[in-house]
Amino acid sequence: MFLGIDLGTTYSVGGYIGDNGEPQVIVNKEGSRITPSVVYFEDENSVIVGQVAKDNSMICPDDVVSAAKNFMGKKQSFKSSYGKEYTPEVISSFILKKIVSDGNSYLNPEKPIRDVVVTIPAYFTDSQRKSTEDAVKIAGLNLLGTINEPTAAALYYAYKTKMDQANILVYDLGGGTFDVTIIRLEGDQVVVKSTGGLSKVGGRFFDQDLVDYVCGYIEEKYDVDLEDEEYLDTYQELYGRAEKVKMQLGSQQKAHIAVRTGKIKENVEITREFFEGIVGKLYKRTEFVVKKAVKDAGIEFADIDKVVMAGGSSRIPYIEKHLAELTGHKPSREVNPDEVVSLGAALYGAQITRGNHKKSIQDVCSHSIGIVTLDRKTSKKINSIQIRRNSWLPVSVTNVFRTAVKNQQGIEFSITEGEFAELTDITIISTTYLALPEGLEQGTKIEITLQLDHAQLIHVFLKIPCVKYEKEFCFERNANLSEVDVARLTGLIADYEVY
Repeated sequence: MFLGIDLGTTYSVGGYIGDNGEPQVIVNKEGSRITPSVVYFEDENSVIVGQVAKDNSMICPDDVVSAAKNFMGKKQSFKSSYGKEYTPEVISSFILKKIVSDGNSYLNPEKPIRDVVVTIPAYFTDSQRKSTEDAVKIAGLNLLGTINEPTAAALYYAYKTKMDQANILVYDLGGGTFDVTIIRLEGDQVVVKSTGGLSKVGGRFFDQDLVDYVCGYIEEKYDVDLEDEEYLDTYQELYGRAEKVKMQLGSQQKAHIAVRTGKIKENVEITREFFEGIVGKLYKRTEFVVKKAVKDAGIEFADIDKVVMAGGSSRIPYIEKHLAELTGHKPSREVNPDEVVSLGAALYGAQITRGNHKKSIQDVCSHSIGIVTLDRKTSKKINSIQIRRNSWLPVSVTNVFRTAVKNQQGIEFSITEGEFAELTDITIISTTYLALPEGLEQGTKIEITLQLDHAQLIHVFLKIPCVKYEKEFCFERNANLSEVDVARLTGLIADYEVY
């Protein structure tokens, strides 16, 4: 038994393959098919994940963490009132443990579930992908594989509709990330033609804009700053009310956010027109990315057969309307945007473990990978792209170097991610010292290979043909936990009770 997990910014979902061979969604212990990606540290060794944690965000804000996904791949930690610090990987591991625990309770398998497939935003960087895999390890789970979220959505859509000859545009707007992917279905093949995306966009940012508006309104009318510590409970409550209003405006022309504190008893009106002004700013950014993805795929909007929506925020009528105008296709509602990614992950897991629903998947990389070199004209360090964005995976590129002196000890090798030549405009993933074997002559030929695997993670290989030396170098990523840290945290988190 395994689960396909959509590890989302605001909500997470677990999928599985039922006895009838159909992908289905687990129901959590609270009776819901989706679980808020919120973690509450009840005490030093007890963690609550989900709706109860979300409810406690107003009561114990110092001990509640949400939207950890937006911080994956960053050197950041969250400190509880108990004095303990938790990395984004650890926060995500608690969410994964909760989903699996609920899966065990719901499915009652003969053996506890340990195997998982986890979905990842297509536009995630190498460090964010590595952080996600580390979270799975820290949770004590076995990662069968990862799959990009839009690819998982297309996989399930193709299965559900029996479509096998089509160009599909997947528009995936969740709580905190946006992806667009152009996919070609050719019988048993799922071929990703191009992908693009944006970070830190989605539903929770709409909520923030609504909260900011309400705070501004109250400050102007009552000269009260709701962000002051004395109004902290009221301020936290605004987020839940903003989320409800956002949903109400899908079918209503106006809604209200109630503010009750001290002498203030205000119902702040939010019209659909005002909310669509907020949404429109983000949509314009996503529209630019959609146009580029279509161009990169070598097709036109007229060649698109279906537009598939994924992520809860894709339900917003404004987005559906304007995306239809852009593409010429009414977005499909044949699949549930909250569940489609987890169900696709379950299908992918079945393919890995059982060979069921077999469709070969040809995915692409979302970012260019390069190395730091010297510009021959300026002698300035620049980014030299080796693997172009949207290259099919897996992919590898080999560079030939020669030793500068006899018995050279090693080579400093910087790996980059990004689309530009200037180092200030890209990310240096790691600066690695590649140690060489002793006794090499000056001018010895050295081959260094950069490889992106199916999960879009980077590998570095070194080969010296004349001495028959070959080695894969395990390098530490600047933005990620070390392997020692991952092992240590895996042991520590095993002792936590997760509810």
